[in-house]
Amino acid sequence: MFPYLIQGDNITLVVDNKPHTVNRTHPTYQRVVDAVKANDWDTVRDVIDPKQVVINWAQGHISVQGEQLFWQGQPFHSALSRRMIDMLKEGFDIGPMAAFMTNLMQNPSKRSVDELYGFLEANKLPITPDGHFLAYKRVRADYLDCHSGTMDNSPGRVVEMSRNQVDDNKENTCSAGLHFCSQEYLQSFSGDRTVIVKINPRDVVSIPTDYNNSKGRTCRYEVISELAVSEDRAFDRPVQARANQPVKQGSSAFYAGYTDGYLGNSHDNTYRDWAYTSARSRQDYDEGYHKGSDHLRLGLGARYEYRQENLHGY
Repeated sequence: MFPYLIQGDNITLVVDNKPHTVNRTHPTYQRVVDAVKANDWDTVRDVIDPKQVVINWAQGHISVQGEQLFWQGQPFHSALSRRMIDMLKEGFDIGPMAAFMTNLMQNPSKRSVDELYGFLEANKLPITPDGHFLAYKRVRADYLDCHSGTMDNSPGRVVEMSRNQVDDNKENTCSAGLHFCSQEYLQSFSGDRTVIVKINPRDVVSIPTDYNNSKGRTCRYEVISELAVSEDRAFDRPVQARANQPVKQGSSAFYAGYTDGYLGNSHDNTYRDWAYTSARSRQDYDEGYHKGSDHLRLGLGARYEYRQENLHGY
């Protein structure tokens, strides 16, 4: 049992010789009060400082004060922040949402930052534990894209293009970019197969205005699996699990960088001139290296695997 005092709009507790005061306006106030009433001191310990829990998930970028969420010390007002506050009140783990927000804030498009989460809620597209999201895509029988017939969308593949080649004008409803969509939009698009793609919110470029804002354009996605059930059962637990398993695919600068970072190898500043000469490849290698280093530091399982023979250029 921890010493506590309820006075006015505050509850003050001393946990591990450290005083904590939670105001009635804070999202977890009622959870703390209920736990005290039930003598559930383990729960009290877990939620007494919810601001720190959130910060840990977002590397210090996200904090909560009362009913307000802050990004890097600045108030953040959006559908996403409101949902995170509501989830905190209801006792949910907002780690995936904090990871999603961290990824989203790397997106250079203010419009994408402002609109993407509302698009996901409206179209019931789930967020993965690492802060990406899942969506649908129609492809041909051979898994090539329906438009050009040149991009392989087989499960396990990563499909990407330069961001500056993706149309960022949402008023241009049919235009350049890698397309993804909602369940609703599938009925309006032809194709022999339906695949589930995993998208980093930082890579979303635009949400076209046609079809009730039910599709989008991005510059990169991973193909997680083929949909072998009805659309309304697409995002079941097995699919969610596959969205976080290692993608065993080689010959990519990103995977080479990830492997070097995850194995603790030194950063290859030469970018292996035999393979990675473009600015995009160097950027991908850097991105992979830093992500691999972070996963190693945090003790996470490897999420990407680069074929060993490709490390030597074979």
